[in-house]
Amino acid sequence: MKRFLSCFVVVLLLAGHVAAQGPAGLVVYFESGDEVYLLLAEHAGSKRGWAGFGGGPREGETISQTAAHKGMEESRGYFSQADLLAAIKDQAPVMDGDFASYFAKVDFVPAPAVMNHPVPEENDAYLERSTFAWIPYSAVEGFLGEEIDRKKRYAIDPAFLPKGSETGWLWPIWLSNMRKAAVAGALPWSKTP
Repeated sequence: MKRFLSCFVVVLLLAGHVAAQGPAGLVVYFESGDEVYLLLAEHAGSKRGWAGFGGGPREGETISQTAAHKGMEESRGYFSQADLLAAIKDQAPVMDGDFASYFAKVDFVPAPAVMNHPVPEENDAYLERSTFAWIPYSAVEGFLGEEIDRKKRYAIDPAFLPKGSETGWLWPIWLSNMRKAAVAGALPWSKTP
């Protein structure tokens, strides 16, 4: 009986470890003609640069729920968590270490509409990002052919950035997540029907 209880405790611990969820995020995008546009945002009060949305989980969330809730919060609530979750429901995440990336296709909306969306009062989670822009994937793609140096600044063409931007580069950690997805052939717009 003692051996059974010991084994049962080990199984519970392993199950808890396996079920533990980590950080996740998503890239919101739309397609127009032959181009894909990524909704990127600048980290508020930071010199990280521009990136998609993501972060740590709430207790009990799956990784897809984390990606959707971070996308909702960091888009200032413009995109609903339910809509984002529906957009990624059939995707397997692209793992970069313990970070899970998803891709949510949306209809075009002007970036200022997202940036100026009213946020719930007294909730800093909705203010993690400052300025927003639709950046063509073709402006990012050229950086994905080689390993990403996480100490380097990968410049964005200023023509794509709105007035008031404090940084003009892509966050290398996010760029590394994108490279992982590109190398794995997991970018949804690169799949042929």
